[in-house]
Amino acid sequence: MEGIKVAVIGLGPAGLTALKTLREEGFNAIAFERREKIGGLWSYSSNTTFTTVLDDTISNASKFVSGFSDFPFPKDSPVYFTGTQASEYFESYARHFNLRQYIRFNISVTKVVRNSSDSAWDVHITNSDGENVLSFDKVVFAHGSEGAPVFPLMSNRDKFKGIVMHAQAYRNSTLFKNRRVLIVGNGNTACELSVMLAKHASKVYQSYRRGRIMFSRCDNNGVPLDSQFTWPVMRLKYFLDSIIPWLTWPFANRFMRDMMISHAARSEPVQPGESRAKILKRTEIRMRKEWRLLPCASMAHVNPAVQEEYIPTLRSGDVTPLHGFVDFAGDNQVLLANNTVVEVDAVLFCTGYDMDFSIMPELEMNGACGVPLEVAGKRNLERTTNCEEHSGINDDGQQPRLPRLFQMLFPPRWASSIAFLSWLAPQENVWCVSELAAIAITQIWAAETAKAKGHREVQSHDSRYRPPALLPPASEMNDQIDAYHTWFRVAWQKERSVLSGYIHHPHKFYRFLHEAAGTGLYDNLDHVFTARGWRLWWKDRDLWKWLAKGPINSYSWRLFDTNPECIPGCGRKVCPEAKKMVKEAYEAWEDYKRQIQRKWV
Repeated sequence: MEGIKVAVIGLGPAGLTALKTLREEGFNAIAFERREKIGGLWSYSSNTTFTTVLDDTISNASKFVSGFSDFPFPKDSPVYFTGTQASEYFESYARHFNLRQYIRFNISVTKVVRNSSDSAWDVHITNSDGENVLSFDKVVFAHGSEGAPVFPLMSNRDKFKGIVMHAQAYRNSTLFKNRRVLIVGNGNTACELSVMLAKHASKVYQSYRRGRIMFSRCDNNGVPLDSQFTWPVMRLKYFLDSIIPWLTWPFANRFMRDMMISHAARSEPVQPGESRAKILKRTEIRMRKEWRLLPCASMAHVNPAVQEEYIPTLRSGDVTPLHGFVDFAGDNQVLLANNTVVEVDAVLFCTGYDMDFSIMPELEMNGACGVPLEVAGKRNLERTTNCEEHSGINDDGQQPRLPRLFQMLFPPRWASSIAFLSWLAPQENVWCVSELAAIAITQIWAAETAKAKGHREVQSHDSRYRPPALLPPASEMNDQIDAYHTWFRVAWQKERSVLSGYIHHPHKFYRFLHEAAGTGLYDNLDHVFTARGWRLWWKDRDLWKWLAKGPINSYSWRLFDTNPECIPGCGRKVCPEAKKMVKEAYEAWEDYKRQIQRKWV
């Protein structure tokens, strides 16, 4: 693999782990990062054209489910880490695996095109020295999905004399101090900025068209929610979603809605002797009538928002919810969807981002469900919008553009040399899923390369050994893409909040990633309706307990030696410390729960 050059574009969690896993397998991988630091948006930047964490940013995922597969978070890390701590973690990861020598900072990749001889990829870069073109055999796009800010249509923009800004450019509250501010959107960013600005602005309004599922990081006992969904439970959910979605999704929506009401009721004033049921009912009425957070989009279409402080600001009146933004209507006036007008001094759009696939102009787009096939380089007015943030702003009837990516990763025509890590919208921790996808990509490319070079063990597979991670035929990949596009477009016609890149079939998706990566996890532990897991339970009860009863973490991916002969593409490398990492993660979680319980006593 040493002679195969791979370009990794972007150094957030996805690009960083891709660089590491590719080099670990022997590929000559080099990463390009337009910023001066590792971490992507998790590394603060004063450049307002970059999306970045803020000083007040706290992660939505707990440390119990966030560490990379062979590099756990420091034991003294808080349960929910700050942007600065996340950035330090990524830097430590790069130092530990000696990756910095393979990173090129302050370089922007402007486009990637096939060379004239159809033998390699021309990567066009620009930096302070000017422009250049470099040649690579393979390219991993990990440049993120939050690049170009999206605004709603604003035909009367010139009428408004106040401040108009996208959340991408926001860095602090100085510009909005003692002003009337309208925040547009109700995703995580919009809610966080509403809470922040309520302390500094003279008045904060928040405009949104639809409700959404929204709950706290921790349950009513103070235990992180994401740590309570175990591996077997989630495998069972994904399996049932794949066979009886008409039953499981309504149940999941009801469950999440009830949890949302329960969490919101924490700040509800309680009258002496008032029953819990009455408190919950009053909270639900508020959420439906006063705040319009219910009804909301299905969990089958979009991930929830995670907030603690937002509901209390609505209840206190520090943030006033309004109907959706329509257009500007005067010097300081904004027209809303219910035909009312609000007077404000500033409008802050938290309306999502466009993932610009034109960085690869030859990438095929659309081509299913009656939408004509085209390439990403064809620019038009359609926008691929992150609906989680903009919550349905794009209501002008334009069909979103969808890339043709098998399993959200591979363009069939160039699957052996191109992979995307930026379009994934999983239900599990995105850092960890991105790392798993990077491992899968590496194993697939290792298998494809070994097969092309005539590697005997890959070409004549021994049925007693793990099969190589070879891709299916292009026709099969295109069928899967067509099925996803059809699902998405049908769902989009019913609910405009459906999230582009959302993992619709997690049962198949996660099995594909684990099989390709060679983790062996599904072979040793699955949902309760399979016999898998009993052998592990009999052989090592402690390990079974840590995996089956504890939080989902990525350390388990390095446990099982599925490729003892180190055949290219037949399984990732194990980590000798993996079992210790799994044990310590479980014990840290149990210890944290005990501490929380003592506080409640």
